Amino acid sequence: MRIKITATTDRPASFPFNYQYPLQAAIYSLIRESSSDYSTFLHEQGYIKDGIDRVFKFFTFSKLKFSPKLRGKTGFVNVRQIEFIFSTIVEESLRHMILGIFSDREMHLRINGKGLKLTIVNVDVLEELVFSGKEKFICLSPIAVSTMIENHKGRRVPHFLNYMVPRERDRFAENIKNNLVNKYETLHNASYDNREHPFSFHFDPIYISKKNGTISKLISFKNDIKIKAMEAPFTVEADPDLIKIGYECGWGEKNSAGFGCTEPIRA
Repeated sequence: MRIKITATTDRPASFPFNYQYPLQAAIYSLIRESSSDYSTFLHEQGYIKDGIDRVFKFFTFSKLKFSPKLRGKTGFVNVRQIEFIFSTIVEESLRHMILGIFSDREMHLRINGKGLKLTIVNVDVLEELVFSGKEKFICLSPIAVSTMIENHKGRRVPHFLNYMVPRERDRFAENIKNNLVNKYETLHNASYDNREHPFSFHFDPIYISKKNGTISKLISFKNDIKIKAMEAPFTVEADPDLIKIGYECGWGEKNSAGFGCTEPIRA
């Protein structure tokens, strides 16, 4: 389930290149307008399942589409309109998001230490999609996948995998699958019984060639956290139930921070 949100400013506005955290905060605020309890639950707890050491929020959102799209040295300037996708597999999340939007049709972002008010002028409910066992997608936001490693102090820390490093490529695809299975089991509170279903995930080599192998993005998030993620069209072969979860909840990790939002390529 997903909606496309369009909002305008009453004056030209500036956005930094790394705006994911302010946008995430604005989304939680919209949900809070409908239900403070549910917004707090999503933000502070999320969905969990015994035996899975992950917490899922089960929503993601795309990068912003700016109008006009003018780049300055530190971000986008003279912005008058933004557009983005909000996607979730949880009906309650979508309901509270929509009710929050229509409570006063305003979004409030904290940009560069200053408040920015936007007026929501349109909300489109997008068509529900049915997936086959093989699909092609484009990224509406980059995909982050990590694994735990020991640093020089002997502490286990997350390492974001780089698909373009050959020794990390198989692990990248494997972790994508494991993440989808964990989401499935947490969402349904049941074991996933189709683990033998073939699974493959690969980014488009022609696109990679056109980009000279540069498909990684380094995003600065809250408290200067650095998140490395990949952004390129990809093909996935998998159980359609897992593909649906990837599409609606996000692929990989950090989905509720604006990572892993995609759109299928349909003829």
